[in-house]
Amino acid sequence: MILALLTAGCAGSGQVTGQPGASQPPAENQPAKNQAAAPLPGGDAAGNPAVSESLTFIFTDATGREVELPRNIERVSPSGTMAQVVLFTLVPDKLVGLSVALTDAEKNYMDDRIKGLPVLGNFSADTLNLESVMLTAPQVIVDIGQVSPSSADDMQSIQDKTGIPAVFVELDDIGSMLTGYAALGELFGVEEEAQKIIDYISENIISVINRAEEIPEADRVSVYYGINDGLTSIIANSFHSDAIDFAGGRNVAAIAQTIRGGAAEISMEQLILWNPDVIIFAHESIYDTVASLPEWGALSAITENRYYEIPHGPYNWVNRPPSVNRLLGVRWLANLLYPEIFPFDMAQEAREFYKLFYHFDLTDAQIEGLLSKATAK
Repeated sequence: MILALLTAGCAGSGQVTGQPGASQPPAENQPAKNQAAAPLPGGDAAGNPAVSESLTFIFTDATGREVELPRNIERVSPSGTMAQVVLFTLVPDKLVGLSVALTDAEKNYMDDRIKGLPVLGNFSADTLNLESVMLTAPQVIVDIGQVSPSSADDMQSIQDKTGIPAVFVELDDIGSMLTGYAALGELFGVEEEAQKIIDYISENIISVINRAEEIPEADRVSVYYGINDGLTSIIANSFHSDAIDFAGGRNVAAIAQTIRGGAAEISMEQLILWNPDVIIFAHESIYDTVASLPEWGALSAITENRYYEIPHGPYNWVNRPPSVNRLLGVRWLANLLYPEIFPFDMAQEAREFYKLFYHFDLTDAQIEGLLSKATAK
């Protein structure tokens, strides 16, 4: 009888918490959330200790939802452009699909595996194909960006429709980049890799922001950011333009958004009234021809050659998308606007950034192509 009771007791203690059908210990003995279960007493026939770890854990996402996830995640699907960019920086080998197709220019900085991934769509653009997502069999669907009032319901809706856990990670301003990467490190079990990115942000970006904040308002360089025909402006007080603020610039377009993506259409008369010290143009805008356009000759930034094209590849260094690419944009803009305060070697800056975030070694020719229109004339 005693032997039978001992046998039953050992069998009961061997259940693994977090698995379907497993008996649960009293609440006071359960391991804390996101922590592995404690080693079990006893051992196998060879005398090895019996160690059991939960196959799942509870992850609390940025919306406050508690989601049960596999302990070892090897397959992840992004639900938007921001998620695609950020996940590529940290766990490129775990991606099972893309939210948006890569352009030819972007493919120049990606390995063949990434180029061959299927395009699954973008939730915020209402193009996310849930059936296609399910066919790629991800263990989790991740959205990344600014938390909105609908973020929790959106994630729950995706989870309910697919049967796949879905979580939201906040990553928009610099502070949330630090906490966001920490959360992603925990989510995928890549804390060491995430810490390298956190350290880069802390040492190379926050230091610039702190120094730029010391620049008196009267001494700040005024900046205009034009896209397309140049009269579509990226407005101030938007996270699409915060790289300008972080670098100590003053975005002259302190107006209301009229176009999605932190933009607004303006008139040439308005731009002449602003007469910014520096103009930066997006890739594939009018940079190459603007000096030959008479109406633009009324701007001192054009006549005095203080206009530049934002480096682009695989993404714009300032926004579009407003993701980790703008971190390098902060360093670039700070050096461009205040070279005496921030005397960075932008070629070396680019090499280091691309290696850490894009897992890519830039060639000298690529660096020249990135910076050829982006430095002082």
